[in-house]
Amino acid sequence: MTTLALLLLAPLLWPLVAKWRYKHELTIPEVLLCLAIGLGITSAGWALGRFSQVADHEVLNGQVTSKTSERVSCEHSYQCNCVESCSTDSNGNRSCSTTCSTCYDHSYDVDWLLKTSLSDIKIDRVDRRGLDEPPRFSVAKPGDPVAETSRYVNYIKGAPDSLFNALSEKQAKERFAAKLPDYPLNVHDYHYLNRVIPVGVQVPDLAEWNRALALRLRELGPAKQLNLVFVLTNETDPAYALALRAHWLGGKKNDVVVVLGTPKYPNIDWVNVISWTDQELFKVELRDALLSLKTAAPVPVLDVVEQHARKGYVRKPMADFDYLAYEIEPPDWALALLALLGLGASLVATRYFANNEVRAFSGSWRPNWLLRRRA
Repeated sequence: MTTLALLLLAPLLWPLVAKWRYKHELTIPEVLLCLAIGLGITSAGWALGRFSQVADHEVLNGQVTSKTSERVSCEHSYQCNCVESCSTDSNGNRSCSTTCSTCYDHSYDVDWLLKTSLSDIKIDRVDRRGLDEPPRFSVAKPGDPVAETSRYVNYIKGAPDSLFNALSEKQAKERFAAKLPDYPLNVHDYHYLNRVIPVGVQVPDLAEWNRALALRLRELGPAKQLNLVFVLTNETDPAYALALRAHWLGGKKNDVVVVLGTPKYPNIDWVNVISWTDQELFKVELRDALLSLKTAAPVPVLDVVEQHARKGYVRKPMADFDYLAYEIEPPDWALALLALLGLGASLVATRYFANNEVRAFSGSWRPNWLLRRRA
């Protein structure tokens, strides 16, 4: 907040300096208006800059509940029944204009919708009007897993240095920087998301992993407000999990990220569980249970994870991180831009009122240079 106060200093002081400089050209209402313009632009930019720092996405899970086709208004319009009207003014000048109605190619179009436990999904039409059933709609069925991304305010993203300042994490992140994958947010084929990520290891049954995980999350996700991500790595050092935690900022608020060290897949050498949940015992017991499996196969691993999640996982609300809001500021480039915009707006406004015979709230306008010329 100290930075905001400094940013507001220039647009706050300049109108007062301008009033002293242009004693008679600026009225008190005009000075107040200049103050409002400068402070408003700076404050709004500050708020937008802070929001850009905390805007994030999480993954929600559900399933297709039904599918249907619906008749909707035709989307293909054109101008019709055009009529030209003309008129002549007092000087004999003739002007004409054309007025048209809106007509439609069809009486209706058809939308093909998948109803899900999250939101409706509209399948693209295969013909212009939508009369032909899309093949993608045909193969969809109730019970298919659904994943979608949802926006939320992530205070951790806005102030990461407050929580990720341990030297061990910083060193691990630098060491494994080239081997840290992006967080999985790319929903494909309308409602599928791959959340099993191999890093440097061949996983022949990767498709089976992703399919089995998506099916488990149909009910487990909504029941526990939970999303699961698996990272299978060929790294032998468990410090890799520290690096991944720092890179992903601990994951999203509803995540359980299971990191499996599998240099010789499917053998499990080490396990780490990353999650913001306060239930530390859940993470420890899940890690130990997965280690005891010794090998990574989709069904046994997911059986263990679901069992422990239903028993011990409790999502940590983002409200627990509200205290970080006071540390969040726009990025440096945005601060520099705001300083220029705030001061620039004040300068332009004061010069405009000073160089023109504008009276705020009166509606009159006469350029001062014209008044001087007439004098």
